[in-house]
Amino acid sequence: MYNKDVMKKENLYRTQVLLEPAQYRELTALAEAEGISLSALLRRIVAQGLEEHRRGVLARAAENLLDMYYSAGDIVGYTTPGGEDFSGTGEDAG
Repeated sequence: MYNKDVMKKENLYRTQVLLEPAQYRELTALAEAEGISLSALLRRIVAQGLEEHRRGVLARAAENLLDMYYSAGDIVGYTTPGGEDFSGTGEDAG
């Protein structure tokens, strides 16, 4: 089985993961069906999980900023650098 990602230029680290028998069977079958190694499949799954985690962190940060925007009394609105409001009409938002 040839894996393109084995040819990566960065170092890979060996680790040990204990899987339940059903997880192992399902993962090895999936890797075989995709023509990749179990290690390559696990790296892909880990990368997807990390990306999902990063997006969740960013989404929570955006929600916190939105809450601050609507709850802080001195933040009443924004305009574009040209002085237009966000509707693009050029009228003062306040």
